[in-house]
Amino acid sequence: MNFRGTSVFFLLGSFVCSACAAAADKEAKTSIWRVTGKDGGATVLLAGSIHLLSEEDHPLPALFEQAYRASDELVLEIASGEDPDSEVKSLRRGMYGREGRISDDLRPETYARLRKFLTDTGLPAEAMDGFRPWLAAMTLSITEMMKLGARPELGVDTYFEGKAIRDHKPVRGLETTEFQIGIFAGMEKDTQEKMLLSTLREMATIEDDFPRMVEAWRRGDEEAIGKILLESMNAVPGLRRDVLDRRNQRWVKQISAFMKGDQTFMVVVGTGHMVGKKGLLKLFQRKGFRVERWHGERRDKPEKKTRRFIPVGMNPLAFTLSCG
Repeated sequence: MNFRGTSVFFLLGSFVCSACAAAADKEAKTSIWRVTGKDGGATVLLAGSIHLLSEEDHPLPALFEQAYRASDELVLEIASGEDPDSEVKSLRRGMYGREGRISDDLRPETYARLRKFLTDTGLPAEAMDGFRPWLAAMTLSITEMMKLGARPELGVDTYFEGKAIRDHKPVRGLETTEFQIGIFAGMEKDTQEKMLLSTLREMATIEDDFPRMVEAWRRGDEEAIGKILLESMNAVPGLRRDVLDRRNQRWVKQISAFMKGDQTFMVVVGTGHMVGKKGLLKLFQRKGFRVERWHGERRDKPEKKTRRFIPVGMNPLAFTLSCG
């Protein structure tokens, strides 16, 4: 898993029809932007990610493969190889253990709504009792999307991390699993409850909303992406601030440091981080960088033979509910 968001829409995984994929590839336009300094230096190919995809969503748009081949290094929100044991350790923060149960941190009506949702979907009413509200929300989201065929191991991030490992291409992470888990574990109880309620509401339309989201990502429609993603977080403003806005500010500083060299970096982060006035695209522009949609370029390096996709281990926050 990769904890890259927190509202159902920030998990971004679903089906995409082959006709939509073909149209997007033909237009050579998708969710990748080129960021460069005015005085030269390194190039950043900023690629928006869908953290969960189905087998029908592969192959990915051709431009993503081109961006990978053109890059000297891959940068992800989390590089799973840096601390393979951190996920299990960190997720313990989302469990009560002997400290209580979820009903202790929810209003009676919210707990009743959770129990009804669980029983309506064929699960025991007490299935989430040991989970803190933020982890319960993420678990419900990922479970529903997996029913649609979406899998974290098929997401954009994990796919390219697997390729980079096999190709011996350098991989680094912008954050750690512990840091991302800390965002949610540190939320006030009221914010966690609002997050859970928002997730329960979104479950009713997930079968229709996810295909729209993935199609918008595939064709690089940032206006549609912003409308779906950002509006979904309006009910929990603190969540948007912590999951998107503050992290974007930190990432701009980190990625800007890459510009001092002359390499090409493929930076893969949740699509939700790209859009809006506080999104990465606007932040880079305000810092004086040149930001333009990337339509591909002629390759100087010989193309390597395509090898069978082997999933690597998943990081937490395929729940950063993110494209976050």
